Parts: sequence; structure tokens; C-alpha cells
Amino acid sequence: MLGAFWHTDTQPTPRIHEAAHQYGPYAVLCLIAMVAELAFVIYVTIGRAVVVGALAAMLEALVVLSLWWAVVR
Repeated sequence: MLGAFWHTDTQPTPRIHEAAHQYGPYAVLCLIAMVAELAFVIYVTIGRAVVVGALAAMLEALVVLSLWWAVVR
């Protein structure tokens, strides 16, 4: 099943398409919640602990990239 998500030359089965349509919006909502949570952490920590704020900013970029990939794919 993961081959259909990670390899472009693999053809997914109809069951995988059905599962993606059922659970895809939920996965995108979870990623949006993670973006909001990390944005709050960045806002709170950037003035107090630069290292933690920078780490949170990097994780935020990763989550936003994942969100973009989930929506585009």
C-alpha cells in the first residue's frame, strides 16, 4: 500500500483510492492542527528561547511542506 503513496510508477488499487477519499480530509485537518500548534509554539518561544523557536520554525516548515504535499498529491 505504501508503494502507491511513495512511488510515482505504482498504480494504486480502487481500495486505496476509496481510502484516500475517506481519510484524506481528516489527514489534512490533522496537519492543519499541527501547523496551528507549532505556530503558537513559535510565537510563545521566539522571544524567550531562540534555539527552541528556531527548532519549532524548522518543524513548522516541514509540516507546511507535508500539508502542501498531501493537498497536491
